Amino acid sequence: MYRSFLSSLALGVALFAGAQQQVHQVFALSEGYYDYINGGGQLVPVTLGSYDPIAGTYTTVVTISGPRFGSDVLVDGGSVYVAADDRILRYDANTYAETGMTLIQGVRKLAVWGDRLLLTRGELGGLDHYFEVRDKQTLDLLWTLEPTDGLTMSAEDVVVVGDMAYLAVNNAFDWANLVGKVGVVDLLAQTYADEIDLGANGLNPEKLFVVDGALHSFNNTDFSGSSISAIDLGGAGLTYTHDVALNSGCSASAYAEGKIYFMEYSQNELARYALSTASVLDTLTGSPAVYGLIEDPINHVLYATTTDFFSTGDLLVLNADGSTISSVPAAMSAGNLALDIRLSTGVVEPVKDRIALYPNPAMEEITLSFTGAPVVSIAIMDAAGRVVKRVGTNNTLTQRIAVGELAPGSYTVHALGHAPVRFVKR
Repeated sequence: MYRSFLSSLALGVALFAGAQQQVHQVFALSEGYYDYINGGGQLVPVTLGSYDPIAGTYTTVVTISGPRFGSDVLVDGGSVYVAADDRILRYDANTYAETGMTLIQGVRKLAVWGDRLLLTRGELGGLDHYFEVRDKQTLDLLWTLEPTDGLTMSAEDVVVVGDMAYLAVNNAFDWANLVGKVGVVDLLAQTYADEIDLGANGLNPEKLFVVDGALHSFNNTDFSGSSISAIDLGGAGLTYTHDVALNSGCSASAYAEGKIYFMEYSQNELARYALSTASVLDTLTGSPAVYGLIEDPINHVLYATTTDFFSTGDLLVLNADGSTISSVPAAMSAGNLALDIRLSTGVVEPVKDRIALYPNPAMEEITLSFTGAPVVSIAIMDAAGRVVKRVGTNNTLTQRIAVGELAPGSYTVHALGHAPVRFVKR
């Protein structure tokens, strides 16, 4: 049995090393146009589009009738999940056929934890609760956080590290009473474990990024300015909240290669915040005014959407400096984006977020936290691409690995179904 396990592990690592990841398609969720002013209802429906990076073409693959808007899109394995106003929908990533739907008023953002789908909620006038956990396959409700548990107001983004979920708590639907907090949910205990205050300049957190064991939030404040906060996930709490711009736009931020890109509305261009120096690096002169933004870590480009919110929408491919490589017409109010990353064998690979690795640099041990599906095998490769260590796990979402015996240098951690992550051994 043990020998068979080792053989299977070695074969799996070999197959993984031989296959390469590729961006099969980029999904864009377009909000359409709802006539709030004149009471005309949904004049242009919400749509889901697919951009083919090889062909450079955009196709509307799903039209969603009923919702006033769409707020999130997520790819997990062979499925695409859409959060749209009062419902969650699931589609087949190949055929685009609807494979599930459930009504949930005020659904905002989505995340995956193993076989569970996590979601945040918010709505004008308030709701009875603001966080839910559902079965990823059936979409059945499993449990909620009630106000009596500690989460008393709306939340936006949600990210998962190991068995903990982090929520951008902003109370955004009560504009006169915005807050700036990061809520901590213990998913195993099903409790609201903590709430971290981002300070007076950290109001209205909207996007969360996990990088090298730290959590960063992009905060829209009261829309008169923007800030970025950093939280030590090791337990030290808030590290800083720094003002970064006069104002910014909803959803227009993304992490890529050590920097947070964000839309600087006072300049109508993108700017970059360097995590290494905890300061604004530059403004990308000539970059487009984007609405949605996401990194492609495989091809080292950014995908972005632009729109005037009432007639047009475009999908753009950008260089790291914000210059436009190409653009195609998309749908009206094209916004949130999600990557469908697969192996070159054509197998759908459930990649959504990076592996969280800390400390980095490391001396004796690294701790890995995985989002999405649990991991059964891990390979560490050196700078030459040689496997220097293999670790079998017990189908886990967290793993500690001793690295004290490795020579100083740069290494990459590979786990099937997750984007590789680099670390430095000292």
